[in-house]
Parts: sequence; C-alpha cells; structure tokens
Amino acid sequence: MTEDLTTFSPEDRVNSVLEEMNKFSFDVAPIEISGHIRKYVRRKDLKGVSETDRIIGHAEPLEEDDLLGSEVPVIDPSPGSRDLLNIMDERDKRFAFILRDGIEGIITHADLNSVQAGVPLYQLISEYEGAACDLIYDEIEHGRWLSHLTDNEQGEIEDIYQRQVDQDADLRLVDCLNTRQINEIVREYELVDRLGFEEDQAKEVLDDIEGLRNDVMHQRSVVGKHTFSEFVEIVSDLKLVNQALK
Repeated sequence: MTEDLTTFSPEDRVNSVLEEMNKFSFDVAPIEISGHIRKYVRRKDLKGVSETDRIIGHAEPLEEDDLLGSEVPVIDPSPGSRDLLNIMDERDKRFAFILRDGIEGIITHADLNSVQAGVPLYQLISEYEGAACDLIYDEIEHGRWLSHLTDNEQGEIEDIYQRQVDQDADLRLVDCLNTRQINEIVREYELVDRLGFEEDQAKEVLDDIEGLRNDVMHQRSVVGKHTFSEFVEIVSDLKLVNQALK
C-alpha cells in the first residue's frame, strides 16, 4: 500500500516536479543526491513558489524519525501496539519512508484510505462483531434479543441464517446481525459496561465503531473525514473493546 518510489534530482525544477506529483497524487517525494536519498520535498511546500526554482531549495533533510522498517504492521490488534498508526501519530508524521535494504517506498495519510489499508481495519471490526455476538448470545437468555428487531429485520435475519445453513455454514442466528443491530442490542440490554469504558464513553465508542465499519465497507475516506489523531484514537478504542470482550 506504499506509493511507488519516484525520486527527483536536486536540479529538478518546481514546475516539472509539481506536475509529476499532482499527476500521481504524491504528497511526498524523495530527492536522490550522489546516488542516495538524503532529502524529500512535500507537494504542499511547492505550491505558490516560483515554478523555475530548483526543488532542493524547498526540500527537507531525511531524519531518522522519517524512516520505518518494512516489518512494522499497519495495524496490530493488540492495544498499545507499536504499529504504523501509533508510530506515525506519536511522531506527528503525515508520512513515513519504508526501509528494507534501502528506502523502498513511502506511506502517507492518504494511503490509509486505500483498499489494502481497509483489510486490517475490517479484520478488527470482524473481531468485534464476533465477540459482541458471543456476548449477546451468552448474556440474553432464550434469544430474547430478537424481539428488539422490527418484523422486517427479523425476517431478513432469519433469511440470511437459512441461506447460510443451506450452504452448510456453522453459525448461530445471532451471527447474522449487522454492526448497527449488534450495537443497538448491546445498548438496549445494558451490556455496554462490558466494553471496557464508562457507559457514556462506551456509547460513543459504539458509534465510532459503526461509522468506521461503514466507511471501510463502502471504501470511503477515514483519514480526512477524521483528523489522523482522531482516526488513531478510534482504532485504539476498537482494540480496547476487542480486548475487553475476550
């Protein structure tokens, strides 16, 4: 999910570099000096300056904080993990250069809206849905939660269940609930205290989880809709909920 590594020369002019960065939606691009990447230029820093300037005059030196090892996961499911999101947030970085044998790519906030980034997010959401369904199944006797749904919703749930059973799926009726229905039942039957937060905050976290799920499923931006720190906080809260429900 990193951007392709397009490098520029210190002699390149702002107009040609900005044209290339706009064409490929690059927020950051490295500058190669004497065969090594030593500086970078940000697209936002080239706007409004003389088009004939050399980009080296608007470049920043590459620092250790700008580098991340290729083994760092985008999202680690453990609370407080040292994953890409948390490292970029604590360093207050909008990008990171990915280092293996050399610098192999760049990842930016915009890349976190990609389909590839959605995969680990969806895994976290799926973990929540499974754990919350277990909670509903264990805590609400005799499937009483079904009465919370409208007649249409009950019919849809039962249809989904039957189709899955006909295909030899091993699941329970409760596993056919969607995120919104899960969250409504958790609230209705006063199970929010099991999420690891005080009640009011737990309800806000449920709203955030549902919003995140909808953004990921419909491939909508999650970074940009939220500030990066807000996005990281939502993901961190989701991890904490999953941990509490284990």
